[in-house]
Parts: sequence; structure tokens; C-alpha cells
Amino acid sequence: MEAAAKDGRISELPGFGAKTATNLLQAIERRRKHSGRFLLSDAKVWSDELLEHFLGHPDVSQISSGGSFRRGRETIGDLDILIATKQPKNVIEHFLAHPAIDRVLAQGPTKASVLLNHGVQADLRVVANLEFPFALCYFTGSKEHNVALRGRALQNGWTLNEYRLGPEPATKRVPKPIPEIWTEADLYRALGLAYIPPELRENFGEIEAAEKGELPRLIELQNLRGTFHNHTNESDGNNTLQEMADAAQELGLEYLGIADHSKSSFQAHGLDEKRLLGQVERIRELNKGFGDEFQIFCGVECDILKDGQLDFPDEVLAQLDYVVASVHASFTLSEKEMTQRIIHAMQNRYVTILGHPSGRLLLSREPYLVDLTEIVKAAAETGTIIELNANPRRLDLDWRFWKVAKELGVRCAINPDAHSIYGLQDLWFGIQAARKGWLTREDVVNCLPLNEARKMLQQKKGG
Repeated sequence: MEAAAKDGRISELPGFGAKTATNLLQAIERRRKHSGRFLLSDAKVWSDELLEHFLGHPDVSQISSGGSFRRGRETIGDLDILIATKQPKNVIEHFLAHPAIDRVLAQGPTKASVLLNHGVQADLRVVANLEFPFALCYFTGSKEHNVALRGRALQNGWTLNEYRLGPEPATKRVPKPIPEIWTEADLYRALGLAYIPPELRENFGEIEAAEKGELPRLIELQNLRGTFHNHTNESDGNNTLQEMADAAQELGLEYLGIADHSKSSFQAHGLDEKRLLGQVERIRELNKGFGDEFQIFCGVECDILKDGQLDFPDEVLAQLDYVVASVHASFTLSEKEMTQRIIHAMQNRYVTILGHPSGRLLLSREPYLVDLTEIVKAAAETGTIIELNANPRRLDLDWRFWKVAKELGVRCAINPDAHSIYGLQDLWFGIQAARKGWLTREDVVNCLPLNEARKMLQQKKGG
């Protein structure tokens, strides 16, 4: 197909053309670029299956995932499992008996590599208990983080590798005494650092912050009190308003924001003004039966049109509790045009939250051209909350931008963009991305209790 697109055969076919051929070539290149990468959500399932395979095994004293999965990266290349044991042969044999293994790639006395039938490689390493904290740290990475740790060890006259922390034979200085190390926290303490959570180990300033005792207390899943940006079967969701509310309460949430699509998203059965205001009435009627412990907030995911205008006039948006503004079309604008388009929308007093700011779909669609640094600055200036879309195909805004956003005072909303009751579970992935972005519960608006969340939603529009 690639050859046919390049030599002109595809563009000559009936119903095809040069643009189709170009689009096919771009799709082929995108697939090639992402070959061998997997979503964090898929990695979560596969890693859990591998760990559960060893549940109750008598020869396993410690076990953990490692690598980019443990660091919460948005995509992973392979899976790493680390086990402490006195019986490596038994553990490796048990690993190789896992039913999901397609074939064994390599096997030795302390490690084994396999290809799972999902297409992902999984590597097992077995170590002694005394080696476990060093191996866990090393095989969690990142490479750059590990280099920084080894540098700190050398300053003390030590050598650090995946098995031990010991005297550096080549050093001319007298090494400092080495403390006992049983855990990763002990290792970081020996290096003069506070414990660095795995999500932060990207050589992104975490070493300096740990040395100064300035690491943030990262957000936890249990900190969330509610969430916004969720869909029902009124637009393109699978469940009713009542079913979504019941599922949210089962998760222990205090509030649920419903933000079905607006009318320009016709492919998602977007709501026109009449249908939207009818939904608002149904939500308010439902809220009468919830009491003070739970509430549904009335919202909409309002399309940002090509010129930066919104899909509904202000008099309609004013009747809602909040508005999520998102780009769903006209992705091919220049960076300057797209940036101005989104900033113009954020300047509207009724736009509470900017939804999935880059428009990316991991491993399948590149972000549209947009200056996210300028978007973050505009959010700070306009008091607009930026969404961290927790759908594992999005995880947008990217974790790399949150540290700067936080410093500018931009608030985050972790939203699952749930299109079913099961989609609410994606909040877990949002938490992983938020932790990578150095966010605390104070940075995330849906950690607020219900009464404070009500007030927060009115702040930008002056209510």
C-alpha cells in the first residue's frame, strides 16, 4: 500500500485522489512510529495478571512491577517484573507456565524474557532479598534518573548498581560508611535524598527537590471527591443519567458532572438548546432525591468552533453549572490559528474547563498544532481550569506541562471523559498522570468537597 501510494497508483483509483494517498502515507508512518508501544491501560491489565500469577507462591518474598509502567508513563514498550526469592529456579519455572505466554525469548538462572500473546515482551528478574531495593530502583528507571543517583553515590566514594551499594574500588577518597539498606527509601536516604515516588523519576528536577526536602505530597486516588466531563446516552454515552449517578455513588464520589456533547458534534448526537435545557431540568429533578451527600452538576461539552466562538450563546451557557470547552473539528489550522482559537474560547466567562487541550489520541492521532505554553498562560490569566483527561487514550494535558501550569496557578480537573459507567474507572489513569505532573490534592479542583466545588464552579463567571 505504501509503494502504491508513493508511485501514484492509489491516487488514480476511482473515488481516490492525491489527498487520500497522502493521508494513507501519514497513517502508515504513524503506525511505524508507534510500533511496539502499548497504552498504559493495557499494560495495567497485563502487569496485574502477571503479578496475580505469583499470588501466594511460597518462594516469592517480594514482588513488584518495574520500568516505565511503574513510573506511570502514558505508553510502555515492555513489562518488567522483579521478584526476591531464595529459589530462583522455581520462580522462573512458574513464570514460564503463565498461560498468556506466546513464546519464550530467553531463559537463564536469574531472568527470563517472554512474548505474551498480546504482543508485548515481559521480562522477569529474580534477585536475593538483600538485592531487591537496588534492583527495584534500577529497573524502575528512568535511565537519566539512575545516572543521577550513581553520580551522587560516587560523591560519597560508593558505587551503585542493580545489586548493591558498595565502596568504589577506583576512588582515591575514603568512602563514607554505608548504612543498612532494606528498602528503596533507605537507598534514597543513604544518598541524602527524600524518597522519590516512581512517577517522578524522569530527571525532571526531582533530585534537586528531594535534596532540599521540597518534593510535593502527590495526589492519591482517594483524594478525589467527584469529577466532571462525563457523557450519557443523550449524546454518545452508553448509560442513562440515573445509571451514571448510581455508578458514581458506588465509587464513593460526592458529585458527578454531566457534560454531553453540543450540537456541532453531530457525529456524537450532540444536544441542541432544547435537548440540553431539558436535560438540565431532569438533573435538577434527580438532585431533589439525593439530599446533601450527592449532586449531579449540569454541564455541557461545548464545541469550540473554528473561529473560537462557542456552540451555544451565553444566555444558554449561563443556565448551566459549568462548561467544558473542547475542540472536536478543524484540526488542520496552523499553530497560531489553533492557539488563538482556543484562547478566544477561554476568554468567555462561562467556559469553566478547557477539555483535552491537545486533541491527541495516543498511538493513533497526533496532537493538533497548538502552543500549549501559551494555552497554559491564557488559562492562568482567564481563571480557566485545564482538564487532565483521564481516558488512557488521551491523558491530555500531557504530564510534562503540569509543573509549569501549577507554578502559574492553573488549576486541574481530572476527568475520565466517561462514556459508560465503566469509564469512571479511568480516574485511576488520570491520577497516575497527575502524579507524574507533580500535582497535589490542592492543585486539583475535584478534590474539593461538594459545598466548595459548588462555589468553585461559579468563580470565573462571578457568581
